Amino acid sequence: MRSLHWTRRCYQSSQLPCAITNSRKLLSLRVQRHASRQSSPGFSASGPANPRPFKGKSPAFDGSKPSESPHKSVEEDTSAKPSSNNILNRLRIRPGKVILFSILGYLGYKVYTWQTDPYRSLILNSKFFTPFILEKREKVSSTSAILNLLSVPPGQNTENVTEAWKKGVWSVQVMQPELQIARSYSPLPPPEDAEPEQLRLFVRQEPQGEVSTFLHKINRGTLVHLRGPHLEYEIPQDVDDVLFIAGGTGIAPALQLAHTLFKHRISSLEDGPRLRILWANRRREDSFKGLKAQHSQEAVIPRLRGLAARWQGSAGPQSKEAQEDVPAPTNQSQTALVEEVESLKIKYAGKVNIDYFVDEDNSYITETVLRNHLTSIEHSLEQTAEDQPTRKRVILISGPEGFVNFYAGPKFMKGGKEVQGPLRGILGKIDLRGWDVWKL
Repeated sequence: MRSLHWTRRCYQSSQLPCAITNSRKLLSLRVQRHASRQSSPGFSASGPANPRPFKGKSPAFDGSKPSESPHKSVEEDTSAKPSSNNILNRLRIRPGKVILFSILGYLGYKVYTWQTDPYRSLILNSKFFTPFILEKREKVSSTSAILNLLSVPPGQNTENVTEAWKKGVWSVQVMQPELQIARSYSPLPPPEDAEPEQLRLFVRQEPQGEVSTFLHKINRGTLVHLRGPHLEYEIPQDVDDVLFIAGGTGIAPALQLAHTLFKHRISSLEDGPRLRILWANRRREDSFKGLKAQHSQEAVIPRLRGLAARWQGSAGPQSKEAQEDVPAPTNQSQTALVEEVESLKIKYAGKVNIDYFVDEDNSYITETVLRNHLTSIEHSLEQTAEDQPTRKRVILISGPEGFVNFYAGPKFMKGGKEVQGPLRGILGKIDLRGWDVWKL
């Protein structure tokens, strides 16, 4: 019995090293698993990632916790935080590849910014801004001027500018480089001896207008960036009569319309439509220059004398001026823009008619004026087109926003786009059956 007990103790003592060895292997495996979890994202632990192998009695036998060594090496402290090289090694990415990918990404970004650079395009288009150079600026009045712009280098925008003139009323956007804002302007028709790609902008300087102030301050040789053309109204092929109501700089689209109709659309003047332009300005200097106050007084005094003589019941000594309307001053001269308008009227006599209205002279485009013009157009149609098919008649309104709203009502935003909206204002009070109205 005693020998058997001793044999069992010897057997147990002989297996004890094997049990300790197995326990150590199991503990080392658990420590490795713990370290791998610690290196994974989102996992935090306080223990070291690669602890030393446990020496002594295995905690599997007595359940006691191993005592932490008071002496920890620097290598043990840094091993808990995986370095960038360890991460790259685990991801099997070499630093050379990271550098290569970074260079390729940077080059791709530079190519993208170069392609989308608003100053890159040299051909006038509706997506990017194109540089034009200011050749000269011709002053029209104290607040308005005509800017002549040429593409850089010359000769590359002839085709697309010429094509824009064939369609109808169009505009370009001008960018203010410091504030990065843009405004739309309708180019004036090119003169006979001008380059086909030349763009002429009629700009009035507004007190709070950032772009207009910029265009009035820059010197010759300054680059002006344009984007376009943007077609605002395509002229119908079968149009027969056009009534254009223009306010201030709104005369530019009216001249565009005349240029397209009589330069690119018709083969002979007899086949062309009739165009009547009503041009309103606030100041007389926008239409005529050199007018002085004394001439207005000289014209009013004979009229007052004539009215006084009529009131007294006697004709009295009246001059010829008192019996007629107020005559135009003899020393008035036309502005450069009015000269173009008048030359257009002379060149297409019988087809183009232009009337001027000035607020300073108490001359306005009233409802009565519009009705009279529409009645005269209707009367001429009855006399000349009895046996001809009915063709389109169009009324266009262009000018400042308040001007357009007064005559035709405001436009509205719908679906992120500007739409015409219902017809209101003065034209909304008139029976316009057979007329199409378009707000520019």
